[in-house]
Amino acid sequence: MTDVAEIPEQEADPLARFRDWRGFLLAAIAVNALFAYGMTLGADHPQARIWNLVLVWLPFNFIATTVYYAMLVRLTGPERTPLARGFYRVLCGGLIVANWTLMLRAGA
Repeated sequence: MTDVAEIPEQEADPLARFRDWRGFLLAAIAVNALFAYGMTLGADHPQARIWNLVLVWLPFNFIATTVYYAMLVRLTGPERTPLARGFYRVLCGGLIVANWTLMLRAGA
């Protein structure tokens, strides 16, 4: 039998470290930057350009837009200051616009 004193205390929320939305936003930005960097270097072949756009960029942009919109909704709640809400709105909106602009410029 194990004494009650020997049982370690359990965390109040064992998934608390996975609920850091700002950290998730930073990770999404890093993945997005790596993707954009790789695609701009690898999409130079004129015959493969349209396939890169349709098969890679378009699905990625839909996913990235959804992720950034979810971050925007989550990080602009009433518990944040007006300055923080404005910052996250500009950041997430700017990232969505930047992704689509970069994709459209890569296709031109």
